[in-house]
Amino acid sequence: MAIVNGHSGTRLFIPGQIVSLLGDGLAVLAIPLLVLQLTHSPVAAALAATPRTVGYLVAGLPAGPVVDRADPWQVLIIADLVRAAIFVVLFVLTVMRVGSVGVILALAFGAGVAGVFFETALAVVVRDIYRDRALVRTNAVLETASQTSILLGPPIVGLLAAAVGSGAALLVEAATFVVSLATLWGTYRRRPGPIDRRDPVSWRRFGAEFHAGLRHLASSAIGALAVLQVVTNLCLAVQTLIVFFAHDYLGMSAGLVGVVVAAGGIGGILGAATAPVFMTRFRPVPLCVAAILVIGIALGAAGFASNLWWLALGNGVLIWADVLASIVVRTLRQQLVPRELLGRVTSAMRTVVLAAAPVGAVLAGLLTHLDGNNPRPIFLAAAVLIGVCSPIVWIFGLRRHRDIPLLRRDEELVTV
Repeated sequence: MAIVNGHSGTRLFIPGQIVSLLGDGLAVLAIPLLVLQLTHSPVAAALAATPRTVGYLVAGLPAGPVVDRADPWQVLIIADLVRAAIFVVLFVLTVMRVGSVGVILALAFGAGVAGVFFETALAVVVRDIYRDRALVRTNAVLETASQTSILLGPPIVGLLAAAVGSGAALLVEAATFVVSLATLWGTYRRRPGPIDRRDPVSWRRFGAEFHAGLRHLASSAIGALAVLQVVTNLCLAVQTLIVFFAHDYLGMSAGLVGVVVAAGGIGGILGAATAPVFMTRFRPVPLCVAAILVIGIALGAAGFASNLWWLALGNGVLIWADVLASIVVRTLRQQLVPRELLGRVTSAMRTVVLAAAPVGAVLAGLLTHLDGNNPRPIFLAAAVLIGVCSPIVWIFGLRRHRDIPLLRRDEELVTV
């Protein structure tokens, strides 16, 4: 059952998801800060900062078939219920000063797994509710909220920790998921028309259904874009060296390093805000490839940076282009992938793309160390790799899809 461009019962859907995304932003610092206070171990704190990545590595592939066979609204509700409960438990453990680091990390990874199911189901639900320009705008609004939460979440956690203790951020985070849960339940109950009853998940057919999603991914424009995204994410991992580059290599103070990092956050917000404009004026496949080439150019420019503003500008443009490309790919996937395969294709694509990030980060750190802690050649190498791979993927995988339109002039959905 699809709801075209929303209805009166969905008016709280987007605000609820914006609040939920704020909770995701709080988690960026809240969990690592809690673990760091308990252990003073940078390794443990680093692990605590990876629940989303770990969640996709653990549950990314099975999440797709489950979402495709289940009611995605129920998946959203259950995932929010699980996440809210986990952060309440974390708050209680913090207040009572009990619980080992292993328990806390296990709970954080559990929340990450629930988040994987939530994000996969959300892609399907958004596709069901919205169409055409409304779909583009909705994806842009959600990404803007996500980027804003990443920018504002850590400072909010810091203020809460300083004012009332680190546990307060965990309780506020649980509250954001409760708000999301309430708005989802209200929207779910008010859906017009009969509820789409699906067959229960068949574990015997689980593998076959998963392979069906992979086959579709491999044979479509979305598959070629996934290849390009994997390469891009591998190279984008070099961006994790920005702090080291600014502080240790260029000798900037902590405050100036914060300016460089904040420029990336601002770039992400602008990328989400400007995506609807670009997507209504340009064909989506060439636009995505162009944005990825801009990422390569920005990485190369950052590699030559010699001062604050140059590095900040490079980081801002880098994240702007990355967010723009991500929104284009997300919207194309929602428009072009058959509804019955969308969960599988979404989860498989995100898992493969996200898996490239830690690999790239390890390679970037290792190569920088081998080069005498000089990050410049690593930034330039990443730029060259994107510059070489993008034309290859375009010629052999994407050029034949260059004329796929996302919207007609009359804003009707184009079936491809």
